[in-house]
Amino acid sequence: MNMSYRVTVGYRQPSDAAAFDAYFRTTHVPITSRMPGVVRMSAGRTESFDGSAPEFYEVAEIVFESKDSALAAVSSPEGQAAAADIGNFADGGFVMLFSPEEVSFP
Repeated sequence: MNMSYRVTVGYRQPSDAAAFDAYFRTTHVPITSRMPGVVRMSAGRTESFDGSAPEFYEVAEIVFESKDSALAAVSSPEGQAAAADIGNFADGGFVMLFSPEEVSFP
C-alpha cells in the first residue's frame, strides 16, 4: 500500500526575518517547486498561543505520493539544489523530518 510521504522543514528564528521572508518566497520556493513528484507544498510562519517566541520561525511541508517518489525527488538535481539553497537564507538553522502520512482526515 502506497501512502503519501512528507518532507517537513522547520526553520529556526532567523537573524533578519524580513530578509528570510523575501528570499524564502521569491527564491527558495520556486527552486523547491521544481523538484519532481511534488504533490503539494505548504509553508507558513509559526505562532504561539501564549505570545512567546516559538522554536521555529517557519515550517514547510512538501508532500509526495510515496516514500520512493520523495527519495527520488530529494536526490534529484532539483532536490539537491533546494537543499543547498537552505544555507543562503536559514541562518538560524533548520530541522528536516521525513514521515509517512499515516493519519489524515478532513
